[in-house]
Amino acid sequence: MFFNRPALVARSLAVAAAFFNSADAKTAAEWREASIYQVLTDRFATTDGTSPHCDISNYCGGTWKGIENKLDYIQGMGFDAVWISPVIHNIEDSTQWGQAYHGYWGNDPSSLNPHFGTPADLKSLSDALHGRGMSLMIDVVINHLAANQASGSVDYSVFPAPFNTASAFHNPCSIDYNNQGSIENCWLVTDTPSLPDVNSENGDVYTAMVNSVADIVKTYGIDGIRLDTAKHVPKPYLTQFQEAVGVYVTGEVLDGNPDFVAGYEGPISSVLNYPLWYALIDSFMGADFSRLASMMGTVVSTFKDVNAMANFLDNHDQPRFASRQGNDVVRDRNAATYLMFASGIPVVYYGFEHRFGGAADPNNREALWGSGYNTDAALYKHIAQLHQIRDIASNLAGKAEYFAWGAEVLGTSSQYLAMKRGPIVVVVSNVGAAGTINGFSVPSSQFDSGDTIVDLFTCTTVTAGTGGAFQSAANNGESRVWIRTQDKGSFCP
Repeated sequence: MFFNRPALVARSLAVAAAFFNSADAKTAAEWREASIYQVLTDRFATTDGTSPHCDISNYCGGTWKGIENKLDYIQGMGFDAVWISPVIHNIEDSTQWGQAYHGYWGNDPSSLNPHFGTPADLKSLSDALHGRGMSLMIDVVINHLAANQASGSVDYSVFPAPFNTASAFHNPCSIDYNNQGSIENCWLVTDTPSLPDVNSENGDVYTAMVNSVADIVKTYGIDGIRLDTAKHVPKPYLTQFQEAVGVYVTGEVLDGNPDFVAGYEGPISSVLNYPLWYALIDSFMGADFSRLASMMGTVVSTFKDVNAMANFLDNHDQPRFASRQGNDVVRDRNAATYLMFASGIPVVYYGFEHRFGGAADPNNREALWGSGYNTDAALYKHIAQLHQIRDIASNLAGKAEYFAWGAEVLGTSSQYLAMKRGPIVVVVSNVGAAGTINGFSVPSSQFDSGDTIVDLFTCTTVTAGTGGAFQSAANNGESRVWIRTQDKGSFCP
C-alpha cells in the first residue's frame, strides 16, 4: 500500500528518534569544533599492514581494522574525527565500472559489507576512536540501492524485504536537472549497474530504510553521518531521517547556488559547502580572491550556521587538489591553511597529505599504502602544525566563542586574501612556488596599534599600526598566520 507521509510513518520515526537519540551524541555546535579526515575504507589500510597491488576499479583490501591500526597516523596530524565509506552490504558483481569497493552500490541495508570486516571490527574501530576522544562519521545512502542490471530489467527479488518488489522504488526515468521533481524521483543511473530510486512515499519502505541507519548508529556508536545524494531526497523525508538518527548529519547537495543549497540546512543539520568550494578552487588556481571573499560573505548571510558546514578541497567525487596545479606544494599549503581557519568544519581527503594527484573518479581513489604512511611528508607536518595553531587560537578566544564567530575577510587582491578569526590573522596567496609577488598590506585587524605580532610559520615579527594595519611581507608564496607575540604559545621560542 502507498502512503503520503502517513501518521503511521511519523509515529514510527518519532519512536525511533526517541530510542536512538543518545544523550552522548555530539550536537551540531559540538561538531563545529571538529576537524575531519575522510577515508575510503578499501583504500586506506589493510588489516595486516601489507601493501597489495591495487586495481583502481576493484577491491584492494582496506578494512575497518586497518583504519583502527593506523589511528596514530590520523591523530598525529591533529584530526579528531574520521569519516569512512558506507558500511552496508554492496552488490558483489563485477560491473563495467568495476567492483563496489567504494560502498555506494548498496543492496542490503540490514547487513554490513564483509569486505571491510566483521560487525565486531566496526564496533572495535568505533570504540578505539572514542577511547582517543575522537568521533566516527559514516557515509550513508538512503536515496537508492544498486543492481547490476539496466533499469528495465532489475531483479527486485534479490533485495531483502520490503525492498524486494518494484513498488519499493520509483518508476525508472532519467533525471532532468532543471526539474526538482525529476531530481527527487528519477534514477541517478539507469544504465548498468543501475541505481533504483527508493520510493520514500511508500511508508513501509522508507521506515525500513531509515530504521536500518538508526540501528547502525545505535549498535556501533556512530557520532555523525555524511548523507550521500541528499538533494535527491524530498526535504520532508530528510527531516524525518534527521530526527530518527539523532546525530549530526551533513548532506551532499552538489550545487554551487547558495540559495538552493541553504534550503537543505534545517531538514538536516548541515551541508557540504559546495558553494564555497567552487569559489575556493577558482581563487587558489589563480583567479582574483575577490570571488572567494564575496562567497564567504554570501554563505554567512545565507546559511543559519556556517560554522557547522563541512568545507573541503577535494573528495572521492572531485579531482584531487594536486591534480589541478602540478608539482606545487606551496599552493597546497596555502589552501590547507585557508581550509583550517575559514568558517566551517575542515575536511581533508586521505592522500592530500602526500600530494596524491588522481584526477576524475576513479583515479582520485588511490591506495594510501603507496605513501608508506610517511609522517615526515611536508603536508603531513603542515597539517599537524595548523591543528596546533587552531588549538592556540580557540583556547585563547574560548572554544565556544571561537567556533561560533567564524572568519571575517580583512582584505583581498588578485594574489592575496587576509582574514581574521579570533586572535589570529591569516594571509594566504595563490601564486604558488613559482610566483613573484610583493607583500600584502592588511588594512585593519583586531590588533592594537603598537602590538608586536609574529608569523607562526617563520617567526617574523612586525608592529601593528593604526587600526591594526600592518604589512604581511612576501614569503615565497607561502601563507602566514599572525598573532600577538605574547599569545604565541610554544611557537617561535
